[in-house]
Amino acid sequence: MGKRAAFSNTIWKTVVFAGAMLATPLVAGCGGGDKKETTLPAETTTAPAEDPAAADKAAADAKAAEDAKAAEEAQAAEAKAAEDAKAAELQALADKEAADKAAAEEAAAAKKRPRANTKSRNTGRGFILS
Repeated sequence: MGKRAAFSNTIWKTVVFAGAMLATPLVAGCGGGDKKETTLPAETTTAPAEDPAAADKAAADAKAAEDAKAAEEAQAAEAKAAEDAKAAELQALADKEAADKAAAEEAAAAKKRPRANTKSRNTGRGFILS
């Protein structure tokens, strides 16, 4: 047992050491090194000339995107309203069925059981089995 435990311990030390060796380059490569900051040129005081056609096209695209978003929201609101109406209809149907069932049970409880006529009641043994 002693040899096997020592061998197993050596294998695990080797695996841990190898894992540390593999992970070291990844850690060192992540954040190290000098990064140069990018600076803007000092002569950016004048704005570039804008193309009026490009500006009109961008405004039209923005308007179209806004209209599409509004239409999508309206469609979603309409779908939600239809779903709510359907849920309300199902709830009303379930309430009606529950009320009908309660009324039927109440009517059955109020109904008198039929009784035999006591004047024509036969008295005697009833059955004769032999």
